[in-house]
Amino acid sequence: MIQRSSALRWITGFKYRTIEPYWLMTNFRPRKAIQLNRIHLTREGLLFIEAGYSSDGPSGPTIDTNDIMPGATGAHDPGYELLRNEMMGVPVDIVQPEQRAGEGLIYNTPDEEKVIKNASHEQIRHEFDKLLADLMLLDGQIVCEKFNKYPRFKKLLGKVLVFRAQYFYDGLRLGGVSSAIVCRKEYAAP
Repeated sequence: MIQRSSALRWITGFKYRTIEPYWLMTNFRPRKAIQLNRIHLTREGLLFIEAGYSSDGPSGPTIDTNDIMPGATGAHDPGYELLRNEMMGVPVDIVQPEQRAGEGLIYNTPDEEKVIKNASHEQIRHEFDKLLADLMLLDGQIVCEKFNKYPRFKKLLGKVLVFRAQYFYDGLRLGGVSSAIVCRKEYAAP
């Protein structure tokens, strides 16, 4: 007789899987370290993604290319996964860095939001959206540097990449709330 678990459980909707760890410093300061599956957020704001993390990449009317993957799979999707799980019940503060790539270009952060104690779900979601825009702009600068020999094309490409970061950010602000709340449907067989 075959021995096995009572059921196989899975969720759908994944497109990418990391093959090595990825990390970045964020402006989130949870009161204690958070760990959820392959996602870790330290008290100092280090977001660490283990190898094997699965993501669906960008959603909506977007063009999915490699230059947005660090922002989408490496930061935003894990952030929304933490949000869907209510940051594991850990209160989180937000401390804005001195400089951000998207500040004044894609979004504006009022002075009263430079330090947010015990941030709300929506404030944390907004920061993850800003982080995605910042990463897209930084990665866009790397892409543009490859075209130093063609300054006119480089300038045009830079404008296109800023436009792209803007519409990702605006799209998330308008339509991203359900992705930060509703957990993926679970399936079981038999």
